[in-house]
Amino acid sequence: MKIKVIGKAHLSGTAKKTGKPYDFVQVHYNGKARGVDGLAAMTLALDPKEHPLESITVGADYNVDFDNRGYPVEFTPVSAR
Repeated sequence: MKIKVIGKAHLSGTAKKTGKPYDFVQVHYNGKARGVDGLAAMTLALDPKEHPLESITVGADYNVDFDNRGYPVEFTPVSAR
């Protein structure tokens, strides 16, 4: 699936409820969602070791593939032709 990144954020810290650490990059894009007319704001979480925040460009197109549980398994820039 091809997406256009409309925002990004790096979140890290410790969960208040469980005390477990978290560290991930959020990528925001518009996509289709059940029960929504038009496009919905969508978010996906990426491993910052594989996809550092600085390497993601807002406004750029990326190819994303998800596994059967909805987790991203591929996140690559679309090659300019």
